[in-house]
Amino acid sequence: MSSFTPVDDTIVNQNSTSVSFSFSSAFKTHISVEIWSEGDQGATYADKQETNTNGADDAGLSFAVPAGVNLHYKITVSGDPSSNNTVHVHIEW
Repeated sequence: MSSFTPVDDTIVNQNSTSVSFSFSSAFKTHISVEIWSEGDQGATYADKQETNTNGADDAGLSFAVPAGVNLHYKITVSGDPSSNNTVHVHIEW
């Protein structure tokens, strides 16, 4: 993966207690997801998980999160520097 830029954004929690990330890619990749609560919400939460794609099967991560807390997330992908790869991400509450 020649120049993958980490994705850093926010998601608004609709009183769910879990959030899942799923990934698909035509190449082998290593993916890490960091999530944390917004500082002004009074509920300090942070977690990090990692997974791999194998080029054929989807990979996924699931986090138990506090209900009603908006979260920031950062997705970082690494892989073969010679590949021109795309990783598809799906986020579900």
